[in-house]
Amino acid sequence: MASGITLAVLCVVAVVMLLPSAPPLDARFPAAPTAADLAALRQAYSGAPPSWPRPRLLAGAQFTEMAPLALHASPAGKDRDLARLGAELFEDPLLSASGHFSCQSCHNRRLGWGDALPTPFGHGRAKGKRNAQSLFTVGYKTPYFWDGRSVTLEEQALAPLTDHREMANDDVAGLLARVNAVDRYRTASAAVTGHEDIRLDTITAALAAFQRTLERPTRFDRYLTGDRRALNDTEIWGLHLFRTKAGCANCHSGPTLSDGRFHNLGLSFFNRTLEDLGRYGVTGAAQDAGRFLTPSLRHVAETGPYMHNGIFPALAGLVRFYEGGGGRVRIDRPVAPERLALRQAAASKSPQLQPFALTPAERAALVAYLNAL
Repeated sequence: MASGITLAVLCVVAVVMLLPSAPPLDARFPAAPTAADLAALRQAYSGAPPSWPRPRLLAGAQFTEMAPLALHASPAGKDRDLARLGAELFEDPLLSASGHFSCQSCHNRRLGWGDALPTPFGHGRAKGKRNAQSLFTVGYKTPYFWDGRSVTLEEQALAPLTDHREMANDDVAGLLARVNAVDRYRTASAAVTGHEDIRLDTITAALAAFQRTLERPTRFDRYLTGDRRALNDTEIWGLHLFRTKAGCANCHSGPTLSDGRFHNLGLSFFNRTLEDLGRYGVTGAAQDAGRFLTPSLRHVAETGPYMHNGIFPALAGLVRFYEGGGGRVRIDRPVAPERLALRQAAASKSPQLQPFALTPAERAALVAYLNAL
C-alpha cells in the first residue's frame, strides 16, 4: 500500500513538473517571452488597473495608479463662444508684433500641437531656448512650462505674447489696438463679456478656453476602460516593462501619465554653452538647479522631439538615454566659488532615475506601448 502511495505521489510530481511554470510578473519577466508567457501577462492585465502587477517604485516616487483621462464636456453657451474666439486668435499672426507668427506657428495640430523642432524660432528669427511643449493635456494639469513658472493656463497664454523672442509685444497697447481693429473679434468678444472693446484678459481667457478643448481619447484610454483588444500582446509587454523593469512609472503615472513634479535628469549642461538650470530660474533655490517638470506622455508618439531642449528626435533614443541612467554633469571643470552649490545640485540626479538594461526585443516592446499612449 505504501509503495502504491509513493508511486501516486511521484506521478503527480512528474505531471506538475511537465506543466509550464507561470512567469514572474515583475521586473524578472522573461526577456524572451513565449506565447504562453505573453498570454499570462495579458491575463494579469485583464482587470482594472488596481489589480495589475505592482510597479517597481524607487525611493521618493509619488505614484498614482493609471486610469483613463476623464475628458471635459464640450463647452456650451458663452464658454463655447469664448473657445471659438480663442481658436481664431490662436491662428491669427496679428497677435505678434511682426504679424508673422501666430500661436499655431509653434503649436500646430498636425504636429501634435508642437512644431516638430528641437527648439522653436520666433521674432526676428530668434531661436528659442526650450522645446515647444505639446498642448494636448494643458487643460488637465498645472503648472505650465518646463520650469513651472505659470500656474494658470491664462497666465501661460500671456507669456509668449510678451516674450521678445516669440511674439515680441513689448507694447501690449499695440496688441490690443490690432485686435480691436478687427470687427469680428470685437463682436465676438462683446457677446461673451459685454464690453465694447477687447481687453487683454479676454484674449488670454479665449486662448486658454480653446486650448482646454484639444485633448482627445487614446488607444490606452480604450484599454483602460475595458477594450482589451486595444493593445496587442507586444504592447501589453511594453506596459509591463514601463511599470517594472524600465521604471518609467516612477515619474509617469495617473491619468495624465505625469507626477507633476520637477526632476533632474542630468541634462542641464551645467557650465557649458547650452546650460539651462530649469526650475532654479524660477525659485532661485540651489536644489532646483537642473530640475524640469515631468511632461505628460499622452500622445507622446506625436509630440517629438523630446526633452526640454529637444535633443532626442525619436522614442528609441529616449529609451536608451534612460537605460543609461540619464545624463551627466561634469564636475572636473573649474567654476566660480559662488556656483559650487549649483554644480553640486545640478550633478545630483533624481533618485527615481536608475540605469537598467533592456534587450532589443524589450526596447521595441516598450516603444510599441509608448506609441499607444
